[in-house]
Amino acid sequence: MLRHDPRSVTSRAAGGDGYTTTDHLLFLAVDELRTSNWMRTKDGAKGRNRPKPISPLATPRGKRTGQTDKAPAEVIAVLARIGAAPAP
Repeated sequence: MLRHDPRSVTSRAAGGDGYTTTDHLLFLAVDELRTSNWMRTKDGAKGRNRPKPISPLATPRGKRTGQTDKAPAEVIAVLARIGAAPAP
């Protein structure tokens, strides 16, 4: 039961960040609303002053996860085989 309470020491030791699932969903909803409102502004049209996400789950834009020594063509072939969308 202590693992499910985000404020417990047991939960934090197991990798929790102190927020409940509901908190994370609310953070993400607020981030999406802020982004959609920003896109309707003059700054959004020009791509400047983008709002910073408040969600601790949000990763910085452009941050890469993982690495490979495979050629880009091989990676694209593997992604196409498993049905992932091709990278732009």
